[in-house]
Amino acid sequence: MSDKDPNFPPPPYPPGQHIIPPPRPASPATAEYRLNHLMLRIKDPEKSLRFYNDCFGLHTIFIFNTGAWTIYYLGPRDSSIQTLGTSKGLLELYHIPADASTQYTFGNDYTNPSGVGFGHIGFTVPDVAAALERVKSFGYEVIKPLDSAEVKDMAVPGAVVEGKEGEVVEGYKNVFRQLAFVRDPDGYWVEIVPQVVKS
Repeated sequence: MSDKDPNFPPPPYPPGQHIIPPPRPASPATAEYRLNHLMLRIKDPEKSLRFYNDCFGLHTIFIFNTGAWTIYYLGPRDSSIQTLGTSKGLLELYHIPADASTQYTFGNDYTNPSGVGFGHIGFTVPDVAAALERVKSFGYEVIKPLDSAEVKDMAVPGAVVEGKEGEVVEGYKNVFRQLAFVRDPDGYWVEIVPQVVKS
């Protein structure tokens, strides 16, 4: 462990092992900080709300038209506009009509000349297979099914996972087989993870 920051032990890290740093010491200055939300740009609010509300169970907390674009704030059903400051797991969708002809970069396409960046958002569910059936019944695309640990499904260049940069360990492949990926209406990847991952 680093003497300077035990929460960031220096590499190298042994493949196939979880490195679990000790809890960070209390920090009065940041004691009330929480990751609150993620923002995605969307092309069609009706399609996006059907995906996130109807298929994945979020509810719309509020809609706000700024004049130039519209914001849709989504979250768990126990969230409200009064609890936004203390809520977790919120999703902010920006519909910007002026972007109608702008191509968005989704982050997992290494062939895109704009490059990569954002990877995916994730939902935990009690039963991944049932969630996938629900996604399919809504007509959305399954990118990576259960029980697959194919190189093409890992969202990194093939050369990385084919051994040129190091073999992907079987422990990770075991976890990867238990989760799935689907595509939202704008092309963003959405990961579906079991609440309990089997070792």
